[in-house]
Amino acid sequence: MKNSLKKAFSVIAMAAVAVSASSAVVSAAEEEYKADGGYTAAQIAASTVQPKVDVTKIVVSPDKAGQQVEVKINLKGANAKYCSTGMHFYYDERLQIEKDPFGEPKVNKAASGELGTEYLGTIKIQADPTADDFNTDKTKFDGVFFATAESSNKGLDGLLYKMNFTIPADAKPGDVYPLDILYRSNKNAKDLFTNKENDETGKIMQAYFFTQGIYNSENKYNSTTDPAYVQDVMNGSAYDGYIAIEKPEEETDAPTEAPTEAPTAAPATQAPTEAPTVAPTVAPATQAPTQAPTGGTVAPTQAATGTGTTAAPGTGATTAKPGTTVAPGTTAPASNAPKTGVPGAGMAIAGLAAAIGTAFVLRKREED
Repeated sequence: MKNSLKKAFSVIAMAAVAVSASSAVVSAAEEEYKADGGYTAAQIAASTVQPKVDVTKIVVSPDKAGQQVEVKINLKGANAKYCSTGMHFYYDERLQIEKDPFGEPKVNKAASGELGTEYLGTIKIQADPTADDFNTDKTKFDGVFFATAESSNKGLDGLLYKMNFTIPADAKPGDVYPLDILYRSNKNAKDLFTNKENDETGKIMQAYFFTQGIYNSENKYNSTTDPAYVQDVMNGSAYDGYIAIEKPEEETDAPTEAPTEAPTAAPATQAPTEAPTVAPTVAPATQAPTQAPTGGTVAPTQAATGTGTTAAPGTGATTAKPGTTVAPGTTAPASNAPKTGVPGAGMAIAGLAAAIGTAFVLRKREED
């Protein structure tokens, strides 16, 4: 039994190499090998096992530039319900993943007490040379593939994987580095998250994991508390996590108001001009005194006063989902687009070798 399991692991490991090295356009005949496994949204939502993953989302201070930050992938909702996993993890290429002594990415499954993959055997961890197939106009990616297997459903809730990334030495406040799990598959191999039996329960659980499990309202970025500069990158994307460099809150400038013009004073008001009163002319004794008419008063004229005000400049921001730049001969993936992965579905000894193939195909990412 032990030798058989080792052989099965060996076959899967070789398949994983082919998975990560493959790159081709998905044909119509391969449409069944999608992240949803061919199940409807209603069927997936009704899955009796609903595994959900949470990828690190962290804002660090600018003095972390050039230093390492730990990234974790945690799981809940599938305790003792799975054994075989295989997934592709992508990260902003500006980050440098820690390497082992052999130059491969250093990715650790759960250690003692961290549960998750603690009791599963790790069968493959390697860099994914085709990660640039998922480059966008804003982000270029590197990737890593990892897989586990066991002869029984010893996968638990808790930590799946953890790894260290070095932040660029020239990182600036406001920089955001996306992290993402993508499903990849073709007719010969596919990413996995299933049970020993690979029965209907396991297949629907897998469909849930790679659709609602890796990107959902519980695990996505927080549009209420995440900084605006993080939301600019995450909004409209299917990224599962990020490392961001703290950016001090920008002071909100008070609205610029045009100076209020002082009322324009009208010309000095001229005092009413009164016609001089002509002193009575004393006529000869026989003539009555005559008084000249008194002149009219000129009413003062007040100029209208106008106060001009310039409205404060409006504020606002627009965000747009990054476009996808795809290498020739490939198609742009939708959110959580299909990815190639480990072959076979069950990882149980009886079913492992039969699902392995050699050609692998990139999948389109599927948006939520």
